[in-house]
Amino acid sequence: MAVKKLKSKMSRLETIAELLEEDNQEIEASMKLFAEGMKLIKECSADLDTIEGKITIMIDGEESEFEGSVEV
Repeated sequence: MAVKKLKSKMSRLETIAELLEEDNQEIEASMKLFAEGMKLIKECSADLDTIEGKITIMIDGEESEFEGSVEV
């Protein structure tokens, strides 16, 4: 579920970037798009940190299982 939300946010960020690249935007509209984009960037960053944390926990859990069973 979190990955779908992240993909949706990333897609919206791409759309915002494309809109901001166009020259026909009013300054006020551009500012609103920019603010929305910055908010989405912060949310995506937090989402990625959460996902990274979960992956690290999974990897660390698997490593500790293997460490006990492998002889060197």
